[in-house]
Amino acid sequence: MVTGALSLDGVRVIDLSRVLAGPFCGMLLADMGADVIKVEDTGSGDESRTWPPHKDGESAAYLVINRNKRDLTLDLKSPDGADVLRTLVKRADVLIENFRTGTMEGFGLGYDALAAINPGLIYCSISAFGRTGPRKDGAGYEALMQAFSGIMSITGEPDGPPVRAGVSFLDLTTGIFSAFGIVNALFYRATTGLGQRVDGSLLETAVTLLNYHAEGYLLTGAVPKALGSSHPSLSPYRNFRCRDGQWVFIAGANDRFWQRLVAVLDLGALRDERFASNLGRVRHRAELEAVVADAIAKYDREPLLKLLEEAGVPATPVNTVDQVMNDPQTAARQMIERVLHPRLGEIPVIGTPVKYSRMRPGVRTPAPLQSEHTDQVLAELGYSADEIGALRAKKVIR
Repeated sequence: MVTGALSLDGVRVIDLSRVLAGPFCGMLLADMGADVIKVEDTGSGDESRTWPPHKDGESAAYLVINRNKRDLTLDLKSPDGADVLRTLVKRADVLIENFRTGTMEGFGLGYDALAAINPGLIYCSISAFGRTGPRKDGAGYEALMQAFSGIMSITGEPDGPPVRAGVSFLDLTTGIFSAFGIVNALFYRATTGLGQRVDGSLLETAVTLLNYHAEGYLLTGAVPKALGSSHPSLSPYRNFRCRDGQWVFIAGANDRFWQRLVAVLDLGALRDERFASNLGRVRHRAELEAVVADAIAKYDREPLLKLLEEAGVPATPVNTVDQVMNDPQTAARQMIERVLHPRLGEIPVIGTPVKYSRMRPGVRTPAPLQSEHTDQVLAELGYSADEIGALRAKKVIR
């Protein structure tokens, strides 16, 4: 039975972060019911608001990762602004920030200072390299960290230039890991009564996602290389081009699937002991994949996919983004929700990626306009209308 309750109902989060990793972390918590108050500066605000494409002045990037939040503007560089944040912290459970190392401390708002006000505070810092170590002061963006981490060196075609992955997966996964860290810290606090600092970084996310590539190097000294769409441990497991110019991905991931592929495509030249096991197929990858590519090039994509499906060979079209967004499976899994935006009217928004049998998280409110809830939040903290007006006159709030 689905109820209206969500797991993070009653948890208040102060989201001081900008751009992608931190806001995505806050979004995940908001989807699960947390009251997430996004704090933007009194100038241009979160720079993701400037990222194209825009719809009537509103950025798609900002809209998707800031839904379900309220918005407060605050000049943290001013003593009055810092005081407002301290007041907010007294009633908060979580704070998320992704400033350069030392910035919050410079405001007098570092972990030690705020934990003294609220010992139960979960203070999540997100950075490029983490808050300790020789590179702790370094700045980092998604593409820079894909390059630094080695991920870019194994992305792209063999002998081609290093390539940035098409999605900002380091930022987004750092947001996921940080949300995971925050929830674990909340569980710890429930047992001990103590808050703590949660320290997430793009570098540690990247090393974690390198996973078997990194472990393989540590164990054997073998340095992974770019293989295009191929897999270093499996073959054939890659994209192939069809006669009509469209692409399919074929996953001959084990001996059973390989034998089915040989049979359905009549690959007589590959009925050879060299290709009987996965280890042999990986070792003789170039010869094997050249023969498979020649066979596939004789088929148009749709007839080929039907043939492979009937033969029990895992394969899929290489879709464009519009194709997957219009696929009935995407709709069936409620991955496109709709919400009423004050400027845009009803808009589609990417939904929550995990489904529950007793909870129904989702998109309840649109991404807020800058300063939309400033007066509301300050009133909840006990500020009078005159005090709010005075803060606005001093440009502490917008």
